[in-house]
Amino acid sequence: MNHPAPPANNRFSLLGRVAIVTGSTRGIGLATARMIAMAGGRVVICSRKPDACEAVRATFAAEGYEVLAVPGHAAREQDCANMVARAVESFGRLDMVVANAATNPVFEPLASLAEDSWERILETNLSGPLRLARHALPHLAAAGGGSMVLVSSVNAKFGMVGSGAYGISKAALEQMTRQLAVEWGPKHVRVNAVAPGTVRTDMVRKLVERPGFLDGIVRSTPLGRIGEPEDVAAAIMFLLCEAAKHITGQVLTVDGGQTITRGAVIG
Repeated sequence: MNHPAPPANNRFSLLGRVAIVTGSTRGIGLATARMIAMAGGRVVICSRKPDACEAVRATFAAEGYEVLAVPGHAAREQDCANMVARAVESFGRLDMVVANAATNPVFEPLASLAEDSWERILETNLSGPLRLARHALPHLAAAGGGSMVLVSSVNAKFGMVGSGAYGISKAALEQMTRQLAVEWGPKHVRVNAVAPGTVRTDMVRKLVERPGFLDGIVRSTPLGRIGEPEDVAAAIMFLLCEAAKHITGQVLTVDGGQTITRGAVIG
């Protein structure tokens, strides 16, 4: 199926641009990859599971989108390097990067959190995006400029029982966003972040299934619902495109107003 691409002079168009999206076989990452493709971009699908990557690639290709599947672990240096190398080798350039892959494997108090869980959270949520940036940003600069978006969380701003390490990793990620923006702005590379509130993804599925949890979130959220992956993907799309060309080093909160009321937060 062929889809008409948006005109190149549309400031929301990504026509001809190349993007890497980590964690893009489900949830926010998958929704973001689809929106990029719909806007005319070429997408590199990345996740740890080769079968899941291939399934998304096949679906996108059948719909007429240009897509490449590169399985890999978003926390590993060599895998990040390979994602970037394969993107440039296949498409000739790299313009956009979305560091979406993250983990929160346990909901435990910080002081009793197992050391391996702490290390896994920090490796995936913080070190991984830095490694990806290290390999990707020079290519964005070489292409004349580009955009990187890191996926944070409203947990970066508030404490939450059982989610301490996750919130700490995301708070550090937001400072990394500002630091990279300062370092790469002179090379016409923009670096921003989005901070989702509670979103209907696999990461929060068990919490959403707890009796009363979802009702409490909805009651404390002005828009009266939790987020969908497409809500966050749309914000990422804005930060990637030319319409946001004078925005860098910022964190855009996408939470339906959840944090205005200081309700229970998880993202």
